[in-house]
Amino acid sequence: MFKRLKKLWTNYQDYRSVAKQTDPKALRELSREIRALAEAVDRFWIDEPKFRNRLRKIEQEMQVLEEIIERPNFRLVSPEKRLQLRESLIESREHLLEAVKEAPTASSLPQ
Repeated sequence: MFKRLKKLWTNYQDYRSVAKQTDPKALRELSREIRALAEAVDRFWIDEPKFRNRLRKIEQEMQVLEEIIERPNFRLVSPEKRLQLRESLIESREHLLEAVKEAPTASSLPQ
C-alpha cells in the first residue's frame, strides 16, 4: 500500500513539474529573456550585417511567440509540444549566450 501511495505521489510531482515548466507564463518569460538576449547580442555584433539580420529575425519571432502564448487557445496545445517548445527555447538561449561570449571586443586595448 505504501509503495502505491509513493508511486502516486511521485507521479503527481512529475506532473506538477512538467505543468510548471510548460506553463504559458514560464514560456512567455523564457521568450522575453531570449528577445532581450538577442537585443544585447545585436549591440555587440556591429560589423556583421548578416548576423544582425538573423538576430532581428529572432527578436521578431519571439514577439510573435509571445503573442501566440497570450492567446487562450494556447492551452489547447499538448504538454508534449509545449515541453518541446521549452527545450527549443532553452537551446536558443544557450546559442545566444555563446554568441555573447564570442562577440568581438569594442577595443583592442586591454582595459
